[in-house]
Amino acid sequence: MENKYVGDISDFAKFIILKYLFNDKNIGIVWYLTPDKNEPDYSLKFKVCEKNLQIFDYAKTIDKNLALQFNLICKKDAGKFYINKLESMQTLNNVEYFNECIVGACIDGKNYRKQWVNKALDKIKDCEIVYLDPDYGLPFDYRISVLKSLEKVSYPEKYLTIEEIKEFILGKDVLIFHNRYPVGVEYDKVHLTIFNRMKKEFKNKYCYIIKQNPFQPRFFVIISRYDLTKRLKRFLLTPGLCHIAPFKGFFTLIFPDY
Repeated sequence: MENKYVGDISDFAKFIILKYLFNDKNIGIVWYLTPDKNEPDYSLKFKVCEKNLQIFDYAKTIDKNLALQFNLICKKDAGKFYINKLESMQTLNNVEYFNECIVGACIDGKNYRKQWVNKALDKIKDCEIVYLDPDYGLPFDYRISVLKSLEKVSYPEKYLTIEEIKEFILGKDVLIFHNRYPVGVEYDKVHLTIFNRMKKEFKNKYCYIIKQNPFQPRFFVIISRYDLTKRLKRFLLTPGLCHIAPFKGFFTLIFPDY
């Protein structure tokens, strides 16, 4: 997560999933927030706001109140986006946020990353479901279906690891944001690679992949102690989440394919 992305359509998707699928649970959100960089401001192109009418109108068909809250995020202190704007919306009933920046894995050695994870674990210790929001996702080389170590990737702070998932999932369910669709790799191969690895690592859990469709192709991985099939079907039948021309539904359940 980076501050400059706050309020975009992918953030909207995150809160829709948490609100409609898990708002009866105690939720912990670990942002995997990375430090701000001296880069040009992120465009309003994907922001949910009235200056971006196509996305704003579409978002209102899904959840009008949430879309209006996102519009306020964009209007207040225009051009300045910070994670606390999302946290202040009070969209979720019972939620704990962990928003300490993560600055890498290799810079200060492995102990730094471990200390950061331990702080996050302490913050969300009483939560039933944990949402993990790395900038990129898992560091896979999808061409050969190999999971790379953080030492072998650029910007390790933008990824999470299998080992970290195993720590966060103890006694809980996890929801993971994944934003990387590598150039030249078919979407289906990306989904299948992730799904197969999760099933291998978490043999006694239920695993699901939900794809976010229009505007920004992203997907979410759910690893749960429980069979969520009925809950997911109800979620995908929520008015506004099913087919709205000219787009597909906002979400598609990829795996398992019921």
